[in-house]
Amino acid sequence: MSLTVQQVLSRFPGWQIIDMSGGWVAMRINFVPRVSGLSNVRCGETLEELAENLHAEIRNQKSRQPAVGR
Repeated sequence: MSLTVQQVLSRFPGWQIIDMSGGWVAMRINFVPRVSGLSNVRCGETLEELAENLHAEIRNQKSRQPAVGR
């Protein structure tokens, strides 16, 4: 089953998704600083690929957050 733009937006709040010729682009609504090691823009040829790339970005973001309660 193919993903829709609405499904990707609901899974990844905080991102704006744009249909570009030849693929898809996601841009953070609130940019992160360059030194954060995170991306403000992620791309994919299909919505499925874009969703995989956004999922990887979220995993990267979570790994950079300090652990609470330590």
